[in-house]
Amino acid sequence: MPRRALVIANGEPPKKLRLQALVREANVVLCADGGANTALKLGVVPDAIIGDLDSVHTETLVKFRKVPTYQDSNDETTDLEKAIAWAIKAKYDHVTVVGGSGKRLDQAIGNLGVLAKFYPDAVVRIVDDFGELTYVGRALTFEAKKGEIVSLIPLSRCEGIVTSGLRYALNGESLELGVREGTSNVVTESLVSVKVKKGHLLLFRVFA
Repeated sequence: MPRRALVIANGEPPKKLRLQALVREANVVLCADGGANTALKLGVVPDAIIGDLDSVHTETLVKFRKVPTYQDSNDETTDLEKAIAWAIKAKYDHVTVVGGSGKRLDQAIGNLGVLAKFYPDAVVRIVDDFGELTYVGRALTFEAKKGEIVSLIPLSRCEGIVTSGLRYALNGESLELGVREGTSNVVTESLVSVKVKKGHLLLFRVFA
């Protein structure tokens, strides 16, 4: 069975009910630095706080004084990367990130890279109140409701994309930011398939 970690980052969190549902499905809850402030505000007690600890408030650390804290001052990695790497080292192979978007746009864009960076060591998804973002890899098949909105977002130039179950099908074509994107496609079949020969492709599913 998958071992699931939930990482609370320092961006905009989802609403409390959605966060609580994600907490229930996780085997461990980790806070990436300032994400601990969000956890405290929303009434979530994490299993660990990880990062360089420059964003977590002193009050938060006092409230969570019994929570293990792991300080990592490596300037080459973000706090989110530190938390995901910690989860993988602890043998968690499915990682859900909340608070990975919103607030600073540069950090939100930078966070997208973790989906490709840690694959296949872990399947990482970023969840907000609007939907969830996952990494396609070379192939991804999933069940969906007809009429569901999905977007294909290329991190790099993606070539040889073949899709089935989507209204606007691709048959060996390419997507590239600034050239051609794949936003707001529509599910037409209960089983959707996306294949990619080359490149890092993300899939965003809009919550109904």
